[in-house]
Amino acid sequence: MANEVANGAQQGSRQQGSTQQGSTQQDSTQQESTPKPQLEEHAADPRVERVVLAGDGGPAGEGALRWVAHRSKHHRLDVEVLTVAEPDRFIGGRDAAAFRREAEEVAERAARALAALAPSTRISTRVEEGDARDRFEEASISADLVVVGSYRVTRLADVLLASTFSVKLAEASWCPAVVVPREWEPGPTGPVVLGVEGDDSDSAAARFAAREAGVLRRPLRVVHAWFPPSLERSSELAETRMEHQRVLQREIAELDVRSPGLKIEGEFIEDDPVSALRNEASTAEMLVIGSHGRGRMDRYFLGSVSRSILLHPAGVTAVVRPKHGES
Repeated sequence: MANEVANGAQQGSRQQGSTQQGSTQQDSTQQESTPKPQLEEHAADPRVERVVLAGDGGPAGEGALRWVAHRSKHHRLDVEVLTVAEPDRFIGGRDAAAFRREAEEVAERAARALAALAPSTRISTRVEEGDARDRFEEASISADLVVVGSYRVTRLADVLLASTFSVKLAEASWCPAVVVPREWEPGPTGPVVLGVEGDDSDSAAARFAAREAGVLRRPLRVVHAWFPPSLERSSELAETRMEHQRVLQREIAELDVRSPGLKIEGEFIEDDPVSALRNEASTAEMLVIGSHGRGRMDRYFLGSVSRSILLHPAGVTAVVRPKHGES
C-alpha cells in the first residue's frame, strides 16, 4: 500500500499490489507534479538521492525525520517512508487489521510532517507486512540511503525489534544505513568523520565520506583508533604502534589522490575504538564507518565496534558496506 505526498499535500490514491508496480505509478506522478528541490546555493548536489526512512511514530522516528528534512537543504531527495508490520510479533491479541491501520497512519503522519519541513522533497509512503529486517533489506537494494532512528520505544517499535532495530537494519542494508539519535536537532556544524580500520571495509566508507564532505563543504577528518595491549613487550608495542599510524597515513594519501580539492585532516588516537569514535561523533556532522560485505551471512553481523557504536550513537552515524564486487 503506497501513498505520495508532495509540497505538503497528499497526491494520488492508495494502491494495491507489488512494490514495483506502486513505484512505477508514483514515479510518473512525481515527474509531473513535483518541482526540483531547492538547495542552498553553495552546496547543491546534482543527483536525486533515493532515501528510505523507517517510520515508527515515536521520538526515534521524529529525530530521523528531522535529519532527513535537514539533509534536503543540501541534497535532492526522493523519500519513501516505510513502515513494517510484523504479524508474528503482534502482542496482547491485537487485531492484525487494526495494527495495519495504525502502521498506515504512522507512515502518513510522518510524510505530512516531512512535507511541512521539506516542501520541495518528493515523498511517498508504504506499509509492508512480514519480517522487518527482510522488508528493509529489499527496500535498500534500490535505495541510495536508509535512515532510521535509534532506540525505538513506541508500540510499533516494540513490534519492530525495539532498541536493536537500528543495528539489525544496518546489518541487512545493501546501501549506506544512517542511524540518527532520537534527540537529534540541527546544531553547529562539524567535520565529516571517517573511522578507518585498515582493512577492506574502509574503501566504500571513504568514498561515501569524501562525497559527503564535498557536498556539505566540510573538512573530512580521518580517525584511526587503537588500544595498546597491556601485556605486549615495549619493542613489539612500538612496532605495532607504527603500523597503526601507517594505516592512517595510507588512507589519507589515497583520499588526497581521489579528492584533491577536499580539506583532509587525520588523527591517530590511542584509545578504545568505540570510545574514541563515539567522542568524535558527538561533535561531527556525521560519523562514517565501514562494514564488511563478503557473503550473505557475513552481512548480517556487524563488527563489535560498529555494533557498539550503533546501540548508543553519540551522533549521526552512517554504516557503509562495499557493493557487490567492490573492495
